[in-house]
Amino acid sequence: KTDVLVIGGGAAGMGAAFAAQKEGAEVIIVERTETLGGILNQCIHNGFGLHYFKEELTGPEYAYKFKEIVEENKIKFLTNRFLYKIDEEKKEVYFTSETGIEKVECKALVYTAGARERPYGSLLIPGDRVSGIYTAGVAQKLTNLENRLPGKKALILGSGDIGLIMARRLTLEGMKVEAVLERMPYPGGLARNINQCLKDFDI
Repeated sequence: KTDVLVIGGGAAGMGAAFAAQKEGAEVIIVERTETLGGILNQCIHNGFGLHYFKEELTGPEYAYKFKEIVEENKIKFLTNRFLYKIDEEKKEVYFTSETGIEKVECKALVYTAGARERPYGSLLIPGDRVSGIYTAGVAQKLTNLENRLPGKKALILGSGDIGLIMARRLTLEGMKVEAVLERMPYPGGLARNINQCLKDFDI
C-alpha cells in the first residue's frame, strides 16, 4: 500500500516521486527494467543536466544523480516489474514479476512510462522484409547497451537529434554512415548536433 504509485522509473518518474515525497506522501516507483533511469541509460551523449544540476552530463550520469536522490530520500522502488492491470475502481495496480503477480494499492497513480517509437508498419516503408531496418532507439540500444553493431554500413532516414547523434555514434564505432536523408530542405536537429555529428565527421 502507498499514497502515490509511480509507474516508470525514468527521469519523469523519479522527479514525480521526489516531488510527491516532498509534499509528505508515501511513494513507490515501479520500473520494468532492472535499474532506474529509463531511456537515459542508453543516451550516452552529453547535453543533459544543464537546467536541473547546472552541469553538462551524459544520460547515464544524469540518471545516476537522480537515482542518488531517490536513494538518499529512501523512496521505495521496485524493478523488473511489468504492468499487468489497473483496477481504477478499487485503486489497485497489478504487476508481473519473477515471483508472480504483485498488487499495489494506491490513493493516486502517476503514469510516467515514457513513449514508444512508432512501429515499422507506420513508417510507410515499402515491402515486407524488415531485416536490417531499425528505429533509431533500437540501434541506440544495440550499440550503447548491448555492444552490438547493427551492420557495417548505415543509411539514416530523418535528421532529428537522435538520427544525428546516431550518425556520429555509428561512425565512431566503425560503421560507414553513407548519408542522413531528410525530406525538408534543412536538417531537423539542433545546430550543435548538425555541426558536431554531421559536419565534423563529413557525413
